[in-house]
Amino acid sequence: MDSNLSSETDPRKARKLNREIETGIRQFIDEHRLPPGAQLPTEAEFCQRFKVSRSTVRHALARLEEAGLISRTRGKGTFLRIAEQPVERRLPGLPHDVRRIRGRGRSTIGVVFSYASEIDVMQTAILRGIEHAAKSRGYNVLFGRTDDWDESGEARAIAELYDIGVGGMIVMPISNRTSTAGVRMLVEHHVPTVLVDRYLSDLETGYVVSENAAGAYRATEHLILLGYTDFVFVVDMAEGLTTEQLNTTSIRDRYAGYCQALQHYHLSSAIMPPYPVDHSSKESVARLLLEHRSTTGRPPAIVALHDHLASELINTAARIGLRAPTHFAIVGYDDLPIASHLAVPLTTVVQPRYDIGFRAGHLVIDKIEGNSIRNDKLSLLVSLIVRESCGALWLMRQRMATPSAVDDTLTKFAERR
Repeated sequence: MDSNLSSETDPRKARKLNREIETGIRQFIDEHRLPPGAQLPTEAEFCQRFKVSRSTVRHALARLEEAGLISRTRGKGTFLRIAEQPVERRLPGLPHDVRRIRGRGRSTIGVVFSYASEIDVMQTAILRGIEHAAKSRGYNVLFGRTDDWDESGEARAIAELYDIGVGGMIVMPISNRTSTAGVRMLVEHHVPTVLVDRYLSDLETGYVVSENAAGAYRATEHLILLGYTDFVFVVDMAEGLTTEQLNTTSIRDRYAGYCQALQHYHLSSAIMPPYPVDHSSKESVARLLLEHRSTTGRPPAIVALHDHLASELINTAARIGLRAPTHFAIVGYDDLPIASHLAVPLTTVVQPRYDIGFRAGHLVIDKIEGNSIRNDKLSLLVSLIVRESCGALWLMRQRMATPSAVDDTLTKFAERR
């Protein structure tokens, strides 16, 4: 009990604990096979069960209510929503447009995304690409969502769309898995399926992703060519164990690209396992920079898993008086809108977000229609946006301001003539 309560007072651990309690309540519902409309235990009973405070339980219940799993009525209690019953039994009560779609399921694509953040630019752009591809070929799109790490929630969302009736599915699978129950069900039932952003290495499916290895290679190469000698690949401590995170193919491939760049430039001795950091903790960030101090006098070079992590590292480092690129160089991945608006604009890798969705939409429709497909495993090109966080622009200005040895030679030769 003391362990969980101390976690609730530590902002670094509260977010992870909230997700754990939310998942625990979902598991409670599944394990007890609660029927639609059943009343759940009280907040106090959940507090006792999970050994956490009432505020943590309320946060988890609010998330579940937002997801449409439960309903809460003041003075009466918390109930499993009627809408959670099997789809076939509630068809008469479905909106007219949904019943109409069921009758022509082959012209409908189901889309299920999992996400951990409230606002995800990556997923919004992918979904927009899917919608445009679908509309261009006369298809509808039905959307379902689940929280990251929630495998049972993903399976539920997939099953609901499958039961309503869709011709094929596009799924952004949950993190830290090589297989999930929901996607495995689609494979076993031979439903045309395309994964986006990441794929599941233990399941044979089509997918559309970005060239994650090439992107991380290019980012690391950029740091190498700038003269950095000490490198670290950083992941978010809140996202789970490092070994679990490497099950996510996008993370695994980025780390592989990072290692390949160091190997190709004869810096294999600099390769270390991914370094988990609590980006909100000044102590954790200070330890990261302290442990990777360069013996050559150059700042350490950080390859961050994604822009959100990179931006938080920059902000937390600033609170302890450390600034990029003076005290460390850092490159991100994703080119989120915040990247160019930080106090130190972030060098980052740009993913073709819209194109991932657009190509996935056409690919799943081709599968539905039985069209010939040359390759259903697509990796799209990425590019590097150079800003100020690695010091490249500062170095360029220095070189432009100072004549090179070649310039000096040419000047002297002209003067002699």
